[in-house]
Amino acid sequence: MAARVTSPLNSSNNLKAEGAGAVAEALKQMDKMTQLDLSDNNLNALKAEGSGAVADALRKMDKMTQLDLSYNGLRAEGAAAVARALGRMDKMTQLNLSNNDLGAEGAGAVAGALERMDRMTHLNLSNNDLGAEGAGAVAGALERMDRMTHLDLSINNLKAEGAGAVAEALGRMDKMTQLDLSFNYMGAEGAAAVAGALRRMDKMTQLHLSNSALAESEAFAPMLPALAAMPALLRLHVDDWDACFSPDMKARIVAAAPAADIKWP
Repeated sequence: MAARVTSPLNSSNNLKAEGAGAVAEALKQMDKMTQLDLSDNNLNALKAEGSGAVADALRKMDKMTQLDLSYNGLRAEGAAAVARALGRMDKMTQLNLSNNDLGAEGAGAVAGALERMDRMTHLNLSNNDLGAEGAGAVAGALERMDRMTHLDLSINNLKAEGAGAVAEALGRMDKMTQLDLSFNYMGAEGAAAVAGALRRMDKMTQLHLSNSALAESEAFAPMLPALAAMPALLRLHVDDWDACFSPDMKARIVAAAPAADIKWP
C-alpha cells in the first residue's frame, strides 16, 4: 500500500537537529513509503544530525517513487549523504533537488545515484550552480532517462559548454513535454548544440529559454527548425533582461511556433 508523509513531517518545517532526528526515526518504520516531501527544512544546517540522519533513514526506502528535497541547502556535503540513499531508489519517477546549491561537487555526488533511475519522468535540478562541470557530471545519468517528460535545469550557469554537455542526453528524451533551460546564458554556441536535440521533441508543450543570451543578432536562428518540429508547443519563453529580438527574428519565431503563447523581452 502506498504511503505518503503528511504534516508534521512534511515540507516547510525548518527542522532543528532534534526534529530531524525524530523524523529520521519515524522514517525508519516506513520502509514501504513511495512518496515523501521534506522540502524547505534546512537539512544541511543540521550537518550530520540533519541531512545525514534523514539520509540514513531514506536508505531503507527502496520503493520510493516521488521525493522532494528542494530548498534544503544541501550543498556538496549534504548531497553526498543523500546520494547514498538515492542510489537504492531505482523505482524513482519524480525527484526534486532544486535550490540546494549542489555545485559541481554535489552534482558529481548525486550523478551515480541518478544513473540508476531509468524510470524517471520528472527531474528538477534548477538553481544549483552546476556550471559546465556539474552538467558534465549529470549528463551520463540523463542519457539513461529516456522516459523523461519534465526536466528543469534552469539557473545553473551552464553557458555554452554546459549546454553542450547535456545536449546528447536531451536528444534521447523524445517524450519530453516541458523543458526549462532558462537563465543559463548558453548563447549561439550553446543553442546550436541543444537545437539538434530539441528537434526530436515533437511532444513538447512548454519550452523555457529565458535569459539564454539568444536575443542578439542571429543567436536564436539554430532554434527555429527545432520550434518548427514541435507542433504541440503552447508556451514559449524567450524573454531576456539584456537584449531584444529584432522585428525580423520575432517574425521568424512566430512563424516557427504559430500556436505558442510567446513571452518576449
